[in-house]
Amino acid sequence: MRSALFFLILVACLTLPLAAPANGADKHIALAGNERFRITYDSSFTWPGGDGSAKMYLPIPPDTGGQHISGFSSSIKGAVETDDNGHRLIVATLHPGASRRVHWHVEMTGTWIVRQLEDGAPAADDPIAGPGGGSWLGTSDSINWRDAAFQDWLDDAGLRRHGGESAVDFGQRVYSYFRDHGDYSYPPSSAWNSAACARRLSTDCGGFSLVFVGACRANHIPARLLVGQCFKVRRTGGGVALTGGRQAHVIAEFYDPQIGWIPEDISSQFLHVGGFGDLNFFGRDPGYFFAWHTDTDFYFDTPRKADAHVQWIQNPNLWFSENADDANDSVTHSWNIERL
Repeated sequence: MRSALFFLILVACLTLPLAAPANGADKHIALAGNERFRITYDSSFTWPGGDGSAKMYLPIPPDTGGQHISGFSSSIKGAVETDDNGHRLIVATLHPGASRRVHWHVEMTGTWIVRQLEDGAPAADDPIAGPGGGSWLGTSDSINWRDAAFQDWLDDAGLRRHGGESAVDFGQRVYSYFRDHGDYSYPPSSAWNSAACARRLSTDCGGFSLVFVGACRANHIPARLLVGQCFKVRRTGGGVALTGGRQAHVIAEFYDPQIGWIPEDISSQFLHVGGFGDLNFFGRDPGYFFAWHTDTDFYFDTPRKADAHVQWIQNPNLWFSENADDANDSVTHSWNIERL
């Protein structure tokens, strides 16, 4: 695990000039419903002949603005570790055993909330939670908002926070800029980091989320990526139904002290994903996104390399020793989701 570089950078970024806080964003997040789901992941591989080892890194999914995990279990046990970026993970070392077939079962239960940004102040008895722990203003290899190229892009795009501009109004400006100047491309036309993706804005869900979070943090607004899987849906006469499928996906959230965490998902608008008829995914969360973890940039001591960099994890992460490389060819992941 890396040293606490984020905390040093956070101290440095606090010296940036701040926009004056708004007197009050007359908006709130309405909780438009919720559902309880059980999500199961089944992963497996087959050991090749001979010796070998593997190391497994499995994020323990966090609570977020729209996801509240009540149960989590893994059939493979390991040490629970917290890295310097606040990610909680199960870390396990695996060796060939009585069976050449290795299988592990992960089960998560929780509540997923439909959220929508609406006009009007919140109810007096509706407390606004703080942003919680995390380096929500820091920089990293992927969220490199201090890079000169990213700073130049902010100036060229006119995305500096105005005096007295609320966080929610600034977030809306960034989203509108993406809608007017960006286009969806997978794989993206640049590297996956904030500075590279901002230069062309021809990118995917991860790229847009990196740029959005970078723009917010550069303007001293706490923001974070949520990395995981989107429940695939289809339209029905009564709204939206789950299909049981999944799609790797990344969205962003930013924090307004008078509203709380606000979701943003411009790529779902570009892709015409079902959920809202007007395809406006600013301040709206249909309640069918599962986050494995927040933010990016893991550093793992693997069987073959110390401090190996992994940008994000959207399936259980496996690393094999050199004499077990062939096991990579047999790795499978499957998913099941059911309403409770």
